[in-house]
Amino acid sequence: MAETVAPEFARFVEAERRASRLPAMASRKMAEGDVFEPVFIEAGRSVELLRVASRRAAGFFRPTQRSEVVWVEGENELAVGIAGVDVKLADGLIRVRIPVRCDQSGAAGVEVLFATGSPSEPAGLYAATARRPNGPEVVVAAWGDALVAFAWQCVLGLVTGIAAATGKDARGNLLVPVELAVSARGIQILPMARHRFSGSSTLKG
Repeated sequence: MAETVAPEFARFVEAERRASRLPAMASRKMAEGDVFEPVFIEAGRSVELLRVASRRAAGFFRPTQRSEVVWVEGENELAVGIAGVDVKLADGLIRVRIPVRCDQSGAAGVEVLFATGSPSEPAGLYAATARRPNGPEVVVAAWGDALVAFAWQCVLGLVTGIAAATGKDARGNLLVPVELAVSARGIQILPMARHRFSGSSTLKG
């Protein structure tokens, strides 16, 4: 979970409020387990916001001109294009495409498909994916697990960041996502005031 809200997420939520698509900031009277109004991200905006999450997943929490990072394991290296991460949406599906390059594959892309809840079939924050992503065999064989984990961190960072940007609960903790529903139109996130057992004392913004 992110300990601070990315400015881009905060600006998105504020714009939604100005457009009257989202109520005013969550009240500090929200008790644990209370849910806020759903936040909807149109498909066209999801790419931009996912790239914010990808930079944070790569460890960049301040503005940066870096467009890629290089992963190193032993003698293997893989350049990961954090600025070019893309996303395609369908009912109950999120397809994350990560640009990569290495000496063996050249420039290529790896796709990770997540099955999630949809507006007609909600599934909380649950998501499932295949063990191996789609992409060049030489890349997937060496980096498949790491790329799946990175793609999920991007998705989780997006929904967590947007939920946190909506406000705080009665104890001053940032709200967390409790439900993710995906359709071809976009991503809907349901923020909630966290329960005490979730260890939220450090997530105050």
